[in-house]
Amino acid sequence: MLKDIDKLVDKLKLDTNNCSDIIYRTKYINNKKIYIIYSEPIVSSDKISDFIVRSLDYIDNKYVSDIDLISIIKNDITNFKVSEITTYKDICFYLHNAFTIILVENSDTALALETRGNIYRSISTPNTENTVRGPMDAFVENIQMNLGLVRRRIKSNNLWVKENFIGRYTDTKTCILYMNGIADINIVNKVDMLLKRIDIDGIINSGNIKNLIEKENKSVFSTIITTERPDKVSEALLNGKIAIIIDGCPFALILPAVINDYFKTPEDNFNKSINVTFTRIIRFISFIITIFTPGIYIACITYNQEMLPTEFLINFASQRSSVPFPAFFEAILMAISFEILRESDLRMPNFASSALSIVGALILGEAAVNAGIVSPIMIIVISVTAITGFLFTEPEITNGIRWYRILFMIGASLMGIVGVAMVFIYFITKLCSLYSFGKPYLMPFAPFNLTGLKNSIIKLPNKKLNKREEYLSKNKTKYKEKKI
Repeated sequence: MLKDIDKLVDKLKLDTNNCSDIIYRTKYINNKKIYIIYSEPIVSSDKISDFIVRSLDYIDNKYVSDIDLISIIKNDITNFKVSEITTYKDICFYLHNAFTIILVENSDTALALETRGNIYRSISTPNTENTVRGPMDAFVENIQMNLGLVRRRIKSNNLWVKENFIGRYTDTKTCILYMNGIADINIVNKVDMLLKRIDIDGIINSGNIKNLIEKENKSVFSTIITTERPDKVSEALLNGKIAIIIDGCPFALILPAVINDYFKTPEDNFNKSINVTFTRIIRFISFIITIFTPGIYIACITYNQEMLPTEFLINFASQRSSVPFPAFFEAILMAISFEILRESDLRMPNFASSALSIVGALILGEAAVNAGIVSPIMIIVISVTAITGFLFTEPEITNGIRWYRILFMIGASLMGIVGVAMVFIYFITKLCSLYSFGKPYLMPFAPFNLTGLKNSIIKLPNKKLNKREEYLSKNKTKYKEKKI
């Protein structure tokens, strides 16, 4: 089929509606017709002019007719990445992936030469996962650059990559990264099979992949971590986890993920273990406060007044005397108002977001208290709840906190502390029944794992963290001192 290059070019023009951004250039070498085809928006015209066209001119001067022209071009072309292709499907694939196609008359094969243009932004600092100390580079939209950021940290032949192309129209390149000999090969094969089974119009970002392989589990907590930090991905790989990188998306996926992973930060590796332990205890306390505080307040005000000291109860009652709404409605109103304010703050341009925060937090809050719509104590409760929730940057864990916070408020409004206890039992039961690619979500707490507990709420010194967690890897040895 490739021998009749005129028909092939006519078919390509017909399939692409003769798009003006796909360039067809004709050249002759010793009376043999050659087509140079490329997609102008995504290639570098300088590379085509300086390397391909000049190389073809050089070949024209020395070409001997009894030698295969394709072999001559492949050997003499000044391009570091050349692929031979034999089908029309391959031509379309490489053309839309910033390759230049060379078709030669009466030849069974064609050549695809990489001429990718610089249409990607440069490496910048992380926007969503800030750190005081540690690496300041983040993933970008170029999958090759992202792979390079990981390989720059893990210089080993055991860093293996599996490629998949997903999407009927996007044909998005997706890479599975794992450490051979460390990662559980069963999980790798399972993830690879899940990616191969995806049949969808297109993959634009890692969120599409995440929802499809996670199968939209019934829990509001995520079983896959999203990150833009290559150092975080590298550390996860060395611990036996698997990473997925998608072309065109600056966020990678790490799996399997357990709830303990959301209480760790990359900065923990740069501080002393005793200081990290204190910080993690603060995070766990904040997690409890941000979920339970509104519900417990509603229960104490509505049903279980005997739990409060008399002075507190009198003080709270006097503050709420002018509020016409029940405590549950008051809490829901303030919680929704805060979520609207936070969502608006995220969507607004940077120059306007600070002004919006000041207006919402100070002026509207003070006005609501003076108008008797909410009580001052409710402002304090919601503010403490919001501040403690800011310690978690992963959107999925934040959304999970929102939902369970509302459930605790509903339980408290219906049955007081008993309702809070019932929702808590449901909360723990749901977490215990949740699995991340076959691994218990509450590891290392349930089931109990001593190795994992050494780096959970309490972090032991690095010398004592010499074993990998058993649920991640059979290769347990992580650290040992060399004998000198």
